[in-house]
Amino acid sequence: MKGNSNGRFVYCTMNNCESEEIVEAANIAISNLLPTKSRSLYDIAYNRFKKWCAEKNVQVYSENVLLAYFSENAKNYKSSTLWAQYSMVKSCLIIYDNIDISKFPKLIAFLKRTGDGYQAK
Repeated sequence: MKGNSNGRFVYCTMNNCESEEIVEAANIAISNLLPTKSRSLYDIAYNRFKKWCAEKNVQVYSENVLLAYFSENAKNYKSSTLWAQYSMVKSCLIIYDNIDISKFPKLIAFLKRTGDGYQAK
């Protein structure tokens, strides 16, 4: 962050500089990305994942970390629940940590395999 000629602050990253006004507008838009009615469910799923990571001393959210997390959860939850949790954690990781887990092919394959033989009621 540095000041410019008109006294406003500019936020700089490696690739670009953005005015305080732009950053504020983007933050407002980001805060509205999660569904309003189910935001608390998303936060619960995300916080549960973060707590699990803290217990396992995880520093980086890699594909193997997410595989281990969902593999552990697969022992207690049905495929449909795992997919719902995946969707919520995925959305929160994109918004809060800028990590796109939809690009993790082994994780997707694992979740698909958990649904083999599953019959919805």
